[in-house]
Amino acid sequence: MYEALLQEIVDEARKQQDIIGILLTGSVARGDALPGTDLDLRFILTPGTSRNFQSELRQGIQIEQGYADVALAQSKLAANPMEVYPYLDGRILFDPVDVLQQLREQARERFETYRTPEQERHEIAHNFQSALLKMNVALQSDDLLKAAFVASTTSWITLVGLWAVNDKPMPPNSSVWAHLKDLSLTPPDVETLLKHYFCGEARQRVEIAINLTEWVLAHLS
Repeated sequence: MYEALLQEIVDEARKQQDIIGILLTGSVARGDALPGTDLDLRFILTPGTSRNFQSELRQGIQIEQGYADVALAQSKLAANPMEVYPYLDGRILFDPVDVLQQLREQARERFETYRTPEQERHEIAHNFQSALLKMNVALQSDDLLKAAFVASTTSWITLVGLWAVNDKPMPPNSSVWAHLKDLSLTPPDVETLLKHYFCGEARQRVEIAINLTEWVLAHLS
């Protein structure tokens, strides 16, 4: 279903002179999509051209379409480290003048040379110390609900900390699991830990959150 629809989109784009690149991103591009997932597409436009973001339902599939010319795409890549992942994971569908190939090469260099800024390290450490204190105080007071609430609301920061320790840009939430393989420095059996962190019972999740927080703090400096 996806392939026929993607070919239809590419055929339509070829007739539009301001479109010089199409990149499929997200889970469909990575090959780990669930049935019924949406399609995420990036269109590269001729210099100085712009279009608004579009979302449409076609053949029962939601299609999200973002647009940028090369200069805008490059500026986003420079400003936001997370922007490397669509180009690294993406599947080039249309690239007659190699603009997407060049953007992919720039993304690869940005990814390989990335270092977590010191200010970000300090902010992560502060947030972790605060969360750790709150969880420990809650457990000492036998308030599992509060401890579990803190563990849940700081789960994203926990992931950010894992990537910061490894000097890698944080991936979008939909591709976090796919990019665990990028991390060379992790707690033992990190995949199992994270599965229990997100799917375990309350006390187990709190204990794992505390362990992960302490591990990140120990390796963040």
